[in-house]
Amino acid sequence: MNTILHVDLNSYFATVEQQQNPKLRGKPVGIVKDIGRACIIAASKEAKKQGIKTGSSVFDARYLCPSLVLVKADFDKYLHYTKRFYRLVRSFTPEVHLFSLDEAFLNATDSLSIYGSAENLAGKIQERIAKEMGSWVTASIGIAKNYMLSKLAGEYAPKGGYYRIRDRDLDRILATCKPRDICGIGPRIAEKLSNTGISNLLQIRALPASLMKQRFGPFWGPELQRIACGNDSHLLSLLDGNSEMKGVGRTITGVRLCDSEAEIRTTIRNLTEEATSKIREMDMAGRHLAVFLEGEEQIWYRHRTLGYYVRHPDEVFGLLYNGFYKSWRRAFPVIRFGVRIDQLKPMRELSSCWLPSWKRRERVWQAVDKLNQKYGLFSVRSGALLKAKLIRPEVTGYLGDKIYQFRE
Repeated sequence: MNTILHVDLNSYFATVEQQQNPKLRGKPVGIVKDIGRACIIAASKEAKKQGIKTGSSVFDARYLCPSLVLVKADFDKYLHYTKRFYRLVRSFTPEVHLFSLDEAFLNATDSLSIYGSAENLAGKIQERIAKEMGSWVTASIGIAKNYMLSKLAGEYAPKGGYYRIRDRDLDRILATCKPRDICGIGPRIAEKLSNTGISNLLQIRALPASLMKQRFGPFWGPELQRIACGNDSHLLSLLDGNSEMKGVGRTITGVRLCDSEAEIRTTIRNLTEEATSKIREMDMAGRHLAVFLEGEEQIWYRHRTLGYYVRHPDEVFGLLYNGFYKSWRRAFPVIRFGVRIDQLKPMRELSSCWLPSWKRRERVWQAVDKLNQKYGLFSVRSGALLKAKLIRPEVTGYLGDKIYQFRE
């Protein structure tokens, strides 16, 4: 039987700030993307005790806790700490799946003979976290036979402690577990289960397979029954799949609606240069392009699969902006922007018979990449961005580009 540990760093962004700034320790801290933004993206343990949650508005958080200290997020700092965390857990076992900035799954099945038990291993991991990441940084560790149950066990673990779900405990745990507690079950399915009279996972087992399939469809019917038996959700089962990156995307939400054509154009170019730089650094190219813009009441989205592969920003931008956006010609004020390049393939798997014009562009961007790797992204950039306020790379909590960030 497998032994999986789920290690979840507690109140991560806020705890990192408290670790680096002792004056914040013991105080309720709320992390915001920028001073002036209206949403709390992370809360310290002290703030959570006051009822402040991720996603709370600053106004509501201030009402609940007038002494709340707001701190601007520093994603480069959090990514640096995550890389330390990743190295730390990999020193215990090579089979590590980093799930987000603050959590990782460890398959300790082949390592237990070294540590004696999963509980001993959990204790040693927590000791190392305190020693190498700081005494204020703690982790909850869940132990079980698969990914789903180990993550669920972590929810029962005390802060800085561990909890194990054994087979004999399974039915008792599932009887107290709400569907939304399971990674992979979203609000739509949870609402549908509630409307069916289901309030915990164990109740799903009593429903006939035919009824589940009828009410929830050919995928979710069997999927929910697998979960109700304590098996991995489809989402978590993908952790053991191909680790090669399939796509690169970049989105940004502004602080105001933008109706400037020049600013929209510059923003799309900025996001395109960041996305394509990641693709070239991984020595890949893609052929499915997408762009979206979102306003107050409108969303515009276009995508296309090309008959060839691209990786240079001038070519990708020409397709996204001139080919998609400009040909649409129904502009509206925009607050959220996004570009994406999918169906990536390593260059070694693509034909080497590139046109001379492609080879010229490749030499130019290889030179740009060398300078940017030395001095920082956008040190050398297209003329379209020279006078623009740059949008810098930003890691997200879910770490959607983790394969890029943690490639070896």
